[in-house]
Amino acid sequence: MAEPVTQTHANHRQRAPLWLVAFFSSVLAFAIMIVLIINQPALFTLGLLLMSIAVVATVLMVRGYALKLQDRIIRVEMQSRLARLGLDGRLAQLTRKQIVALRFASDAELPVLVERAIAEKLEPDQIKKAVTDWQGDYLRV
Repeated sequence: MAEPVTQTHANHRQRAPLWLVAFFSSVLAFAIMIVLIINQPALFTLGLLLMSIAVVATVLMVRGYALKLQDRIIRVEMQSRLARLGLDGRLAQLTRKQIVALRFASDAELPVLVERAIAEKLEPDQIKKAVTDWQGDYLRV
């Protein structure tokens, strides 16, 4: 198995896979084709259109559930890390997005970044840019 590319702030975001883009495009094209070819408002046409919308909505919901679950797992991980560093009381003062962004910081720089994030109300991207010892997350969905 090939070694993963070293993760940095510049390349840590995961893009939608090409098959997903192709899938959405084909479902959209199918729905438009149905409406254009069968110009009679029939129950069959409406059913196919609704089914296309349902498929797209289902894929988006599944993706959203995976990301929410992952954020909850990161919150538990960060709760454990902050408790180990004696900062467990600070977790309640951070937003979910700040917690996820702090996940990339090493234990050595985490206390300072937590205090800065709370005091300066840093945005997630600002927190990530402030990380000097980037800890990659190679299992992110």
